[in-house]
This record gives sequence, C-alpha cells and structure tokens, in this order.
Amino acid sequence: MMDQIISTPYFGTTLTLLVFIFAVFVNRKWPNALTTPLLISTAIIVVILTLMNVSYTEYNNGAQYITYFLTPVTVCFAVPMYKNLDVLKKYAAPIMLAILVGSLSSVFSVVIISIVLGLGDVIAKSLAAISTTTAIAIGITQELGGNTGLTTSAVIITGVLGASVSDIFCRKMGWKSPISCGIAIGTSAHSAGTIKAMEMGKLTGAMSSLAIVISGVMTAFIAPIIVNIFF
Repeated sequence: MMDQIISTPYFGTTLTLLVFIFAVFVNRKWPNALTTPLLISTAIIVVILTLMNVSYTEYNNGAQYITYFLTPVTVCFAVPMYKNLDVLKKYAAPIMLAILVGSLSSVFSVVIISIVLGLGDVIAKSLAAISTTTAIAIGITQELGGNTGLTTSAVIITGVLGASVSDIFCRKMGWKSPISCGIAIGTSAHSAGTIKAMEMGKLTGAMSSLAIVISGVMTAFIAPIIVNIFF
C-alpha cells in the first residue's frame, strides 16, 4: 500500500506542502533563525525520506511540479520593484555599485577558495553562480561546463542559510536602511532570501527583488570571465 502511495506523483507534492505548512506554523510560534520555514521543511523532508527509505527520484516524481513555479515567482518579484521606482531612480548609482561589488565578491570568493583548497575547476565552475537564483545559476553553470546538480544543491543551501540569518545579520551590523538590507539579501541569498526580505518590509523586499535580477545579469557576464582567467 505504502509503495503504491510513494509511486504516485501526488506523494512528493503533498509531502512538501504539508511539511512547509507545518514549518510556517512553527516559525510563527517560535520565530528565530533556526525555525526558518525553508530550513525546517528541508530538514524534516530529508529525515522522512531517509526513514521511509524513499529515493530522491521517487520523491521528485511529484515534487518537481512545485519547482515549475520558480520562474513565475521570480518574475513576480518585479511588482514590488515597480511600486518603488521612485526610490530606485533616486539611489540608482549606489544600488548598482553595491550589487556589482556583491556579485564580484561572490564569484571571486568561490574561485579563490577552490584554488586554495585544491577543489579543481569543475567545483569552481559549478559554484561560481552560487548567489544567483536557481534558474539563472543553472544557465551559467551549463555555459561554464560545470555540474548543474552541484549548482542546484549549493544554491538551495545558500538561499536557506541566507533566509535564516539575514534579518539577524542586518541587526548585528546596525543596518537600519531597508535599501541596504534589501540589496545585501537579494545579492547574496536570491529568491529564498527575498521572501524573508519581504517579511522585513515592502521596501526591503523590493530592493532584494531588484538585486536578484541585476546580480543575476551581472554574474552571467562576470563569472565566465573570472573563472576562465584562473582555470
């Protein structure tokens, strides 16, 4: 009976949605970095699949349909950007500079760490776009000749960790400007971080949405140049 349930395309989708709803409930009741919905739901699903001896392929048979919404959701981030066009125009220069520095730092850190630890060019090419959203990161990795599976895993981990600590980090750094926090979160933690940024405020979410798009475009140009210079 259980094997039949697992083999249906509804298993992965239903499990993911139920676990995420539970994770949201836990986060609202005990809000802190360790109860971030993405972090909790990921951990719970891994435990459940392990205990039930369910392979990723069986789980993804149904869960893959949820990922189809990734691109439309990313596009929807343009709405808060549009509503804050006046702010974007006013601070256009510092915003673009901040995103450029963040994108350069992300790619350079991956390349330098890969060289220092002797991880090789494949790892560097797979992780160069680690701070961009999944849809963009996969395209960049394919262009570089890296491993898209490794890219996807790394991007997810980056997003989950970013969403978990972003608000705490901003407070510890003493950043009170929603523009600064939003740009930092979107540039480093892409879509997952932006969801958290929107919880922090509309302007913070709008800036994070902008950073996702701009940093993705910048990284698409920057990553191949930097990686090809060192490898």
